[in-house]
Amino acid sequence: MTRTSTIAMLCLALAAGAVTSTEALASDRNRGRDRGESAAYADRAISLDEAVAQAERRYKARAVRAEEKRHGDRIEYRIRLLGEDGRVFEVRIDAQSGRED
Repeated sequence: MTRTSTIAMLCLALAAGAVTSTEALASDRNRGRDRGESAAYADRAISLDEAVAQAERRYKARAVRAEEKRHGDRIEYRIRLLGEDGRVFEVRIDAQSGRED
C-alpha cells in the first residue's frame, strides 16, 4: 500500500468512528429526554387537552386559548373561553388534581 492510500483509509476509519459516536450520544440524549418528559407528566391527573375539554363541557363555551403555567413544582392550566353570550372569561385548572382553582 502506498502512503496516500494508508492515510486515506485511516481518515475513513476515524470518520466512521466519529459518526457512530455522534449517533450514540444523540441516542443517549433522546433516551434521557424521554425519561424526563415521562417523569414531568407523571404528576398530572389530566393533560392540557383534557382540561380544555372539561372546561368547554362545564361552561358550554369554546376555548380560544389554553396555556400551561408553572408555579414552582405546581402546574396550572389557564384556559380562555368564549361563552355563548360572547363574553370571554378565564378558567384555571390544577393539573395535579384536575380541579378548578
